[in-house]
Amino acid sequence: MTRHGFTAIALALALAVLLVGCGDQSASRPATSARAAPEQATEDPEAAQTAPEFSLPLAGGGEVSLSDYEGKILVLDFWATNCAGCVEELPEFQEMYESWDHDKLECLGVSLDGSVGMVEAFLETRDDLTLPMAVGSPEMLEAYLGETWSIPAARVIGPEGTIAYEFGPGRSAAKVERAVAELLAEGESAEGG
Repeated sequence: MTRHGFTAIALALALAVLLVGCGDQSASRPATSARAAPEQATEDPEAAQTAPEFSLPLAGGGEVSLSDYEGKILVLDFWATNCAGCVEELPEFQEMYESWDHDKLECLGVSLDGSVGMVEAFLETRDDLTLPMAVGSPEMLEAYLGETWSIPAARVIGPEGTIAYEFGPGRSAAKVERAVAELLAEGESAEGG
């Protein structure tokens, strides 16, 4: 193999890693209008970005759209079957999902695998995972993650339909759960006040 051929292959592999992400890559879209973490919450509700509408195929059949979650807090967990960090955290998202009041909040796994069949084959080996899983379209992924992104990533959409928190690589289910708890507390304060 020539030196140029090796360089081309190395560049292609590096580009693939950047596009797929997985791990502690820093190519995720910065949280410009949403809250990056509960500790860095933006108190300006007018700065919040409206969550882009989506319609995605669900593993197991059917479709899901953002409007299905109107009035609820929605956690979007972006993952892929070939991302070890993503797969490792799925049971933690499952545990949160099982403990939540589904009248107030929901979780949707959004796979970057590109194929419902691939996600279904993965889920057949994982009886412990029952939270809804969809396959993200390129348009939806760009709308939520930007042109360059990395996984694992999560977005927390508030009941008013705005992106309240954006989490990129290094996020954890525990951080997402704290963000959800903060949004629930804000909702309870608004109802009581």
